[in-house]
Amino acid sequence: MALLGALRKTDYTPAHVRPLTPGDRAYLAFVDRNPGEYQNIGALLFFDGPQVGIDELRAHIAERLRDPRARMLTDRLETVTIWSPERGSSAKETRWVSDPGVDLDHHIVVVDLPPADAGAGADAGAGAGAGEGADAAAHIGGDPGFGDARLQAAVDDIVSRPVDMTRPPWMLYLLRDPDPAATRTAMVYRSSHIQQDGMALYRVMYLLFGESDRIDLGLPETIRRPRPVEYAKFVSRGIGCLLPTRRLAGWGGPPSGPARHSWVTTELSTLRSIARQHGVTVNDVYLAALAGALRAWSPADWESGSRPVHALMPVSIRTLAEQDVLSNYNTGVRVPLYCGEPDPARRLARIAEATARMKKGGLGLVERAHFPAMARFASKRMLASVGSYPTQISKMALVATNARTIRGPLSVAGRRMTGLIGMGPLLVGRQHLAVAMFGVDDRVGVMVVASDSVPNHDRFAQLWLDELAALRDSSPCDGAPRARVTVPAQRLPTAAAAVTAMMTGTVSGAVSGAVTGVVARDPGGLLRPWRRRPAAA
Repeated sequence: MALLGALRKTDYTPAHVRPLTPGDRAYLAFVDRNPGEYQNIGALLFFDGPQVGIDELRAHIAERLRDPRARMLTDRLETVTIWSPERGSSAKETRWVSDPGVDLDHHIVVVDLPPADAGAGADAGAGAGAGEGADAAAHIGGDPGFGDARLQAAVDDIVSRPVDMTRPPWMLYLLRDPDPAATRTAMVYRSSHIQQDGMALYRVMYLLFGESDRIDLGLPETIRRPRPVEYAKFVSRGIGCLLPTRRLAGWGGPPSGPARHSWVTTELSTLRSIARQHGVTVNDVYLAALAGALRAWSPADWESGSRPVHALMPVSIRTLAEQDVLSNYNTGVRVPLYCGEPDPARRLARIAEATARMKKGGLGLVERAHFPAMARFASKRMLASVGSYPTQISKMALVATNARTIRGPLSVAGRRMTGLIGMGPLLVGRQHLAVAMFGVDDRVGVMVVASDSVPNHDRFAQLWLDELAALRDSSPCDGAPRARVTVPAQRLPTAAAAVTAMMTGTVSGAVSGAVTGVVARDPGGLLRPWRRRPAAA
């Protein structure tokens, strides 16, 4: 992280100021160019034991923020004047600046839930598949209290509220149950994607709720430089990103309406068992269940033709040295979902074959090596295009995030965290669907965020769980590769720290798609800051 030469503002010091990463700048450029739109991420959190009170929660967070490691949770965007020794001049630039006067009454608030009998407290997952499919998958799923209608309504409302960017860009909502005998506490954590990606969100969970100094994000120590063959494969992926994906009639037209949320939970051990059974990775199982859910959700789209639909999957390019930095370090890859394949095991095998090829191509290596330098000279238009890459729904039908799981214990005021269900961003009016898998310990949650215009969007989470049951009950394909299984406690080689160690939200196809697309439309977009000097007379 570069040091600032000098900061011409008397109430801050360089030690409390840090630059934005290229990913931060991309999301900020999108927001600047699209007033009224925002990209936020977050998580629905569950804690056992008696309900936590608001004063108790604020006291807990206040104590955590006294730790110097939590200083970045006091950062907010500020335009400052920077002196550059290299340029020999000063310039105004946007930086993350520590704000010691954080008002926790603003950042930590209560949302009162209605009484249970007024909320039609049916489980969102069970309600979504209230039939044979739901019964068949019931013993795979989680606590039926997860996703009740009261929580769904609260989450939908909270997500519709933009995070205040004039303050440190995060919020914590305590979902207060009116029943004094309630034996569980639910909260929603929200943050602007300008500051935090999925790994940064996990770091915040350790800062706010971790019981020890032990942090496990599964990050590589280094990410090596790309080899020549990986540049060629990077270009090939970029060209592929220019091709349209399959259009689904099931979407019901362009996306519109507010974001709606539904979710299911299951055990990581279940995903691992299926992965071992089929000789694939946990990430492959997650994607294959998504493909099967799409097929079951809109069967008419798959009555003819085998062309796949594509998902944008975020890929972490964060190293261990950046573990404590609350910023964005990710890119994305376009993954085919073979929904036209009727056999679940064959569908899984085809997806596993595709992801294995991508890993061999060195996912994220070129972006990690070159995107920071390119971003320094990129126009705001190009950065905004990178930040909004998931909205190109003609090329990616949905976003599919797999953020692995983190290990506890995590707790608040003596109550143990029992559930963590991540929420990826969905740009209202621009995207149909975003799916994310996060988790803590052996409990994983799959969150589906859909535009309200998508028909039967509330069925999708349970359909994913049904497909997990179908994969568990299926036999591996003959001749399918019996690869060593990699699961989300990953310690992957750096070139493969890809499809299985991800975030919810992405510098969205960084160079592989957005750069190619912008250069095609605007060849000067990348190099606009450069000016050719006129020839000497």
